[in-house]
Amino acid sequence: MVNSPDQEVKEILNLQERIGRRLHELRFVDGEAEGEIIHHLAEIAVLGQKIATRSLPQFLSLTADQEDKLGDLAVDIQTDLGEIKEAISDMEASLVKLVNFLNP
Repeated sequence: MVNSPDQEVKEILNLQERIGRRLHELRFVDGEAEGEIIHHLAEIAVLGQKIATRSLPQFLSLTADQEDKLGDLAVDIQTDLGEIKEAISDMEASLVKLVNFLNP
């Protein structure tokens, strides 16, 4: 079963809240970096989970004669991977700040 975009947004918002609380618990309060990590890490996690638990199992289970479904699924996977790649790139400098903060 594929989650709706609304469900993905809910999952991202839930994770963003939890990540934000965790960063505050750790006393990491670097405004811009904190926001980048909260936003992008949640997005990466939800999209990665989607690929691992839905897209890839579906890809592996479809038969070769289901070309249209396989083609659509391949495009979906490519799109999700592109979004993950962009999120990693956007978050990289902020993540370095967090790593340095946690490893003085």
